[in-house]
Amino acid sequence: MKVVLINPNTGEKERIESEAAWPPLGLLYLGSVLQLEGHEVRIIDNAGERLPVDALSGRVKREKPDIVGISALTPTFRQAIKIAQAIKEKNPDVKLIFGNYHATFEYKRLLEKYPIVDCVVLGEGERTFPELIRAFEKENGIKRIKGIAFRGKNRVIKTPPREPDQDLDGLPFPDRSLLEWEYHSELVGLLGTAGKFTTVLSSRGCPYACRYCACSAFSLRKVRFRSPENVVAEMEQLYSQGYEEVGFVDDNLLLNRKRVEKICELLRDRKVKLDLWAEGRVDQASPETLEKLSRAGCRTIYFGIESASQKVLDYYGKSITPEMSRRAVANAKKAGIENVIGSFIVGAPIETREDVRKTFDFALSLREMDFPQMNILNLTPGMELWNLAIREGQLSEENYWDTAVPAVKALPSFLNEMELNEMVNGFYQEFLKRLSYLISQILKTFKSEYRLKILLANLRSGRGLKSIKQLWGG
Repeated sequence: MKVVLINPNTGEKERIESEAAWPPLGLLYLGSVLQLEGHEVRIIDNAGERLPVDALSGRVKREKPDIVGISALTPTFRQAIKIAQAIKEKNPDVKLIFGNYHATFEYKRLLEKYPIVDCVVLGEGERTFPELIRAFEKENGIKRIKGIAFRGKNRVIKTPPREPDQDLDGLPFPDRSLLEWEYHSELVGLLGTAGKFTTVLSSRGCPYACRYCACSAFSLRKVRFRSPENVVAEMEQLYSQGYEEVGFVDDNLLLNRKRVEKICELLRDRKVKLDLWAEGRVDQASPETLEKLSRAGCRTIYFGIESASQKVLDYYGKSITPEMSRRAVANAKKAGIENVIGSFIVGAPIETREDVRKTFDFALSLREMDFPQMNILNLTPGMELWNLAIREGQLSEENYWDTAVPAVKALPSFLNEMELNEMVNGFYQEFLKRLSYLISQILKTFKSEYRLKILLANLRSGRGLKSIKQLWGG
């Protein structure tokens, strides 16, 4: 069959600059599996192409697909529905399949409200989607396929769950030639990469239960790993294809220390010279692992620091302390990782203005951290805090679905969204205007060939000065 897979955009003009930062790796995996099954696959990454809905549906019509799969995350699902409606109008016989996080958690409402959607793939789709296509080809019933939801005569039917795939080495490498877009990494509007960039997923799932994250619910808190040899074989392939930078997008990269260190050793042994991005928990950032990452080419690492308040960290179920974060930042710098970025969240229901200020002051005190990313708590389906807001009557799923109002401050809080935005904007201005910080970053940049490349890329694109000016305060 001919299959078109779509990664929707948000449809919001103010967000389009950052939408195409990283490639839709899930669709690439799915497309590669389908190609092995003999199907013809097209991927349209509309986060990059930014086609209007009518133009996108026209392109799909010209492809004449039998099946269209749409990846639905919470920020993009309303646009995904508009795209699906337009496609169905022009291709009434096409089968429309939804998947990814939002579709998985909201399958019942999705199928009840939108008859244009034929089926929802729940969870990971590499095994489920091909089975679904085979059922459509043979015009057999789909009730025996695990891990899907569809409409019966009078109700939505959900089949038994499919166990997450344990054999990740058995999956084909993502076929990045299916994409027609160049990607980059980005932070608050600034380019974070200067060379040919892509992402790699070396493991799936997370055993933790942070209340602001839907990952553990999506993966059923089951972690699966690719072997170091399999991961490095893919990275060798990328290196041979001219890629210069690779970002690991694991849910929990540093969870298995020995595996990460083995990946680093293999990269060095096989002389795979890539600039690497990594993300990790601060309680897993051992000096030894960070040093091996640095020697293997890791230039940037993100740490989930979240808050300087222990009561807020405990409320989130994060299971770390601020002191762990301080040590992780220091260890990363000592290991030689050039860019250390801390990710923070403000806006917890129990968080006062003083708590937020404490987090800001903590971020300012981390002198070895190169940049703090301040996020405002945003609730989405699958999170424990989303479920809490519904249980306590603070969030109406129906209203959220119909009015497109972001569930940022659904739970009662000391601070409203406007106050939080003002505080975050003020923090960035305070952070960037510190003379000692500016001098240190300038010195680091002129001592680093890697940083100089990124600086020049930002200047050439015109985005660097624009973003810094906005963060600076106009």
